[in-house]
Amino acid sequence: MLVFLFGATFGDSTSGASSEESFQIKYNGAAWNYSKSKYQYTSFKYTRDGRTLLSKTAYNGKVTGSVWDDLRWGDKYTTYFSWKRGPLK
Repeated sequence: MLVFLFGATFGDSTSGASSEESFQIKYNGAAWNYSKSKYQYTSFKYTRDGRTLLSKTAYNGKVTGSVWDDLRWGDKYTTYFSWKRGPLK
């Protein structure tokens, strides 16, 4: 069995987010916002065809979540990851 992993990490150690694709069918996301962060929160979101599949927000600590990919071909089946930081404390 072949295992393919693709991942990306954004931000820094106090406030950021990451997304990892495992087995080409599942996306594992995380967001963190620790006490030393200068932001009120950090969040991540997975969307597909304009719909939110999963959204999580970390205020003090780390949150995680996963979504399953749609294996059909085409733009409307593409899964997108986005993240954002809240306002400064």
